[in-house]
Amino acid sequence: MKKLILICLSVISFACNDRGRNSTTSEVADRDTISSKTQPPGNIQEERDAVQTEKEEPRIPVALDGRYRKIEEESAATTCNCNCIEINFEQATEWCIDKDKIYITARTQKTGENSADVYFQAVAREMAPDRKMPWQDFDTDTPVAKLTFTPNGGAELDWLGFSTNGEISTDYALFGKKTLEGTYKKE
Repeated sequence: MKKLILICLSVISFACNDRGRNSTTSEVADRDTISSKTQPPGNIQEERDAVQTEKEEPRIPVALDGRYRKIEEESAATTCNCNCIEINFEQATEWCIDKDKIYITARTQKTGENSADVYFQAVAREMAPDRKMPWQDFDTDTPVAKLTFTPNGGAELDWLGFSTNGEISTDYALFGKKTLEGTYKKE
């Protein structure tokens, strides 16, 4: 009978130890499952934390006013005779339409954070032009060009042409296109 009691106690003791091991293994597995459900594996959680804690740098407003020089491969001119534009949102400036022949006064108006329209105001200087222009007929409230400012501090100028009664004056549309259209770098 002693043997039987000893065997029973051994079985009970072994069963208790085995159940303890299973419950410990089970608890660890449960914790791992819960942990894996709440946190992604590997470095993903660290990346998420980094993204959540990074703060966006404040945007520094860039002054768009100023002189811009046209980027031209064939010319490394040091003067601004017809290869520069002056952008001023407060007052009209002089723009070269045809080198040493035609200059206009134009005003620049912002249309967005990185864009502006250019409006013809009047003829500034006209010296022996190839063709007489009907300056008084051209609109002053329709853009003659569009400017798009680039992140690197430059500007892209798209020449639209002079308009009469809201319509492009096809006979005079190319005046200014060859001279002004292109990419500019701020000086």
